[in-house]
Amino acid sequence: MSKKISTSNYKPGLDIEFVKEKYHLKDVIKLASNENPCGPSEIAIKAFDKEIRSLNRYPDGKCTQLKKQLVKSLSRRFVKQDNIIVGNGSSEIIELIGKTFLSANDEILFSKHSFIVYKLVANFTGSKVIESKLITKHGKEFMSSDLDDMYKKITKKTKVIFIANPANPTGAIISNKKIDDFISKVSTKIIIVIDEAYIEYACERGHKSAINLVNKFKNIIVTRSFSKIYALAGTRIGYGIANKDLISKLNNKRQPFNVNMVAQAMARASLKDPKFLKRSLITYNSSRLYLYKQFDKLSLKYIDSYANFITIYFGKNVKRVFNELLKNGIILRPLENYGLQNYLRMTIGNSRECRKFVKILKNILRVSDA
Repeated sequence: MSKKISTSNYKPGLDIEFVKEKYHLKDVIKLASNENPCGPSEIAIKAFDKEIRSLNRYPDGKCTQLKKQLVKSLSRRFVKQDNIIVGNGSSEIIELIGKTFLSANDEILFSKHSFIVYKLVANFTGSKVIESKLITKHGKEFMSSDLDDMYKKITKKTKVIFIANPANPTGAIISNKKIDDFISKVSTKIIIVIDEAYIEYACERGHKSAINLVNKFKNIIVTRSFSKIYALAGTRIGYGIANKDLISKLNNKRQPFNVNMVAQAMARASLKDPKFLKRSLITYNSSRLYLYKQFDKLSLKYIDSYANFITIYFGKNVKRVFNELLKNGIILRPLENYGLQNYLRMTIGNSRECRKFVKILKNILRVSDA
């Protein structure tokens, strides 16, 4: 089914200060925006302190030093500086893809319940959205993109395909082999974007990145973010990896000085801090397993997530649960604008945050610890 998308607004998680003021609270825990509770890295903070002394100067418009560090950190022989584009968050890379490859009457293809920014790209380019199905059979692939159905939805007008892996807001994953097989069948004239904003969490659970496919296919772009595992959401920085011809085309649409110097410096420093990365993943794993155990005890249905959030099914009680959590200083993310009205998404916080959330949730659901 194809349709012209009307204005779709991105709805961020509620602000902590807003909730404090509205409910007269001193302590509010935000578990709505998939932020890393551990960060940022101390090395990155030192880089910030050093860089602010030079804010009278323009940043490096090419992000040269960051690209050098990315080449080193990614450790792929085929990834050079001209295979990388850096943006004001990975969302800007996605926007540049729209500006470069889409126009009115083109079609943009992605699965149902996908990241809202894909629809925003369709809005400003005048493109039509085609939505493919998700796999709804319970199992390891539950709520992941049905690539067979996606392939059937391709037409002569399809210009860009987005595959978020892991997906937001479901956290579901698709194997690299399935993505490889899918791309092998698709016309090389179609740009395929693999959105890996949460890839570090997925790799911790044994998944492999699609970066190696950049060396195999000339029509794919892998996007990544420093907002999640690297805890730099407030600086707005992300990057894309593709063959140099695609990167050159994207750069032709990019604004000069699109990434500020503080973001560049903190991103470089974060890549040099493997201990911070390891600590963040340990916190994530510990909290994820704790939450799964508690949800199982409460007989709550949830989607197994390969990202740093969990999407939980509350059915007809979803609004009551959300509002009661708010009154108790816990912010989760409603998913109506994703078409998942009966679900709430929660960021996997640290141990204190998760334990407080579970305690309050039990009271709301009237469940005893006994």
